[in-house]
Amino acid sequence: MKKYIIFASIGFELVGLILGCFYLGQYLDQKYQTKGLIFAVLSLASLAGWLVRVIWLLNRIQKQDEKESESKKPPGTP
Repeated sequence: MKKYIIFASIGFELVGLILGCFYLGQYLDQKYQTKGLIFAVLSLASLAGWLVRVIWLLNRIQKQDEKESESKKPPGTP
């Protein structure tokens, strides 16, 4: 059950990042007159960081699954 909650939260994280980048990028673009450049860079950097986090999370879950499956094996099986 815990894994489903983790994967559901990933979608909310992405939506939050997009909205945060939009409003912060819009504010900074108006302040520094960059015509959307700050928004684009901020969005790409946030997306890259989010993807790294998702990959890290998937690797961690995979390692936990491997440990659980090893502990459930009867003794003496390869």
